[in-house]
Amino acid sequence: MVFMLVKKTQVLARILAALTVLGAHAAAYGQSTEELYKEANAAYERGQIPQSILLYERLVKLEPDSVPARTNLGVALAQVGRYREALTQYQEALKHDPRNALLHLNLALAWYKQAQFDKAATELEKLREEHPDNQQSLYLLADCYLRLGRNSDAVALLEPAYLINADDRVVDYALGTALMRIGQIQRGEVVIDRILKDGNTAEANLLMGEAQFAAADYKTAAATLRKALDLNTNLPGAWSLYARSLLDSEDTPGAKEAFLRALQADPNDFPANLYLGAILRHDGSNAEAAPYLERALQLRPASSEAQFQIAALHAAEGKLEAARKEFKQIERIQPDFLEVHVQLAALYSRMKLAEESRREQAIVLKLNEKARGTTPHDQP
Repeated sequence: MVFMLVKKTQVLARILAALTVLGAHAAAYGQSTEELYKEANAAYERGQIPQSILLYERLVKLEPDSVPARTNLGVALAQVGRYREALTQYQEALKHDPRNALLHLNLALAWYKQAQFDKAATELEKLREEHPDNQQSLYLLADCYLRLGRNSDAVALLEPAYLINADDRVVDYALGTALMRIGQIQRGEVVIDRILKDGNTAEANLLMGEAQFAAADYKTAAATLRKALDLNTNLPGAWSLYARSLLDSEDTPGAKEAFLRALQADPNDFPANLYLGAILRHDGSNAEAAPYLERALQLRPASSEAQFQIAALHAAEGKLEAARKEFKQIERIQPDFLEVHVQLAALYSRMKLAEESRREQAIVLKLNEKARGTTPHDQP
């Protein structure tokens, strides 16, 4: 399912706003270091980020054990997208101040910005053990869980906050989304009702669309989601779910366009990358499909759907042995994955391995019979 967190941009902006450059403590440093801090901080505040980075780097050389210097350098590096270097600075700073909540939040954000949501979640889980009342870590960890498909974990995380605060729409929306995804529609509708008290909002329509999608009412879901987008064209997750509703309503061209819109809004949207890549692969546009499918697998390495699409892409490209190994790896984890056996049967046929192909065809027949609730003896 797609990631949908109400007012995501506002929440992340609130988090980023908290990551202000730390002030220098004059008494702790010599005069030259103090002046260097003032100059670096002033450059940062004026928006001269590259200049501030150079100055903070000088400070780190002068005071390699300084937590403020490394923290400030990390924040400035992250500001210009140099997240890997920022990670190094935060990790070094944490060696000297391992319980620093701001540093842990900075580190999690750096992982998050690189779409390493599993590592961000691990860092945020540590932070919440020490600071369970930190709302920023709550919102961001919920976001990570939803992006990773860890919907049950999101419910467990958010339910206590939902019960305590009746006015936190960020929590309401994330919890409603997670409940819908795990099939707890009635509980999700209770959360939606609380959001509906705010009126006919884009967020409420998005959650209603999710409920309709979960009930396989794809055309109704598409209409509701279109309404949500009309109210807020930048609503996180809406384009992706709208695209899936169109796809399941057999409007593939419309779905393709909507997936592209979803990726313009969020290049790390897992379903948009996966489904757009699958559409392109199915159309024979393998070169176009590859970067989307690779991105999907990077976002969720454990996803059998992403692994399957990559294997199918390799088969379409003629990389038969690589595809075979990939399909067999999926089969070991999910032996009843029907499409894997369909692909393997065709693959072995192309590889002139007739016996293996027949074996896979027999498995396909057996799985189809199982899905229909029949056995060979039951058939006329």
